[in-house]
Amino acid sequence: MEQPVGGPEARRAAILSSLAAGAGAARLDDLARRFSVSAMTMHRDLDALAGQGRVERVRGGVRLIERPFVERDVAVRRCANAEVKATLARRAAELLGEGEVLALDDSTTVGALAPLLPGLRPGAVMTHSLGLLRALSGAMPGTPLIGLGGRYVPTTDSFLGAATCRQMSGLSADVSLVSTTSVRSGALYHPDEEAACTKTACVRLGQRRVLVWDSSKEGAPGVHRVADLGEFHEIVVDCHVSSDTLALMEAAGARVHVVDTPVPEPPAEHEKGQRA
Repeated sequence: MEQPVGGPEARRAAILSSLAAGAGAARLDDLARRFSVSAMTMHRDLDALAGQGRVERVRGGVRLIERPFVERDVAVRRCANAEVKATLARRAAELLGEGEVLALDDSTTVGALAPLLPGLRPGAVMTHSLGLLRALSGAMPGTPLIGLGGRYVPTTDSFLGAATCRQMSGLSADVSLVSTTSVRSGALYHPDEEAACTKTACVRLGQRRVLVWDSSKEGAPGVHRVADLGEFHEIVVDCHVSSDTLALMEAAGARVHVVDTPVPEPPAEHEKGQRA
């Protein structure tokens, strides 16, 4: 039986993952037993997911609505390779100085920095991640937080699109930190156009630019260009990255920090090409 940590949001993300890993459909009673909840609780979970357009209710159960080339739900991504992300975040934090203004993207990889930021005492933090803003508002009450708003996207728990990019165009940061889905041919890519454009704007906020990336994303078919590797001053990556990708990063001119981490778990077959 599965009992995801994190309450209803995490359980609903796990339900979606379970459906995608299987036949794409399941009976309500079977899901209730699998996740150790009552039939009424599972009814509420499935109704919530149907309201988000994630699933379709059918007689006695539910069917997944396929959405290719989109981000996995943020609750799922926060749980994926959490130890690897935390290890990379600790190394990235060592590159930051007290009092610097930081621009952080909405990736869960960069989001792993959240517990470390109060100790760094940044001059200000700007981000388009609503989840990160929530976390930092409680942990850093005396630090200026700049929320980069726009169209809210529930699957990423962040703001994306033209309005968000316009706000970024009038700002500047000492350091920008980003992550993305795919690195190939000397550049970063992402499967979603709005997310790619917003990440591009976030990259360009920083006078110094840091890419934080794990090797589970190798081979992911990002479609929309985010930035060239040559735009980054520092790249933090795990020690399991392929020699070809590592050579691309080094050839771009950035200082590459190779970090000892556990082996990142690759995305399941049904998730390939979906996210950072």
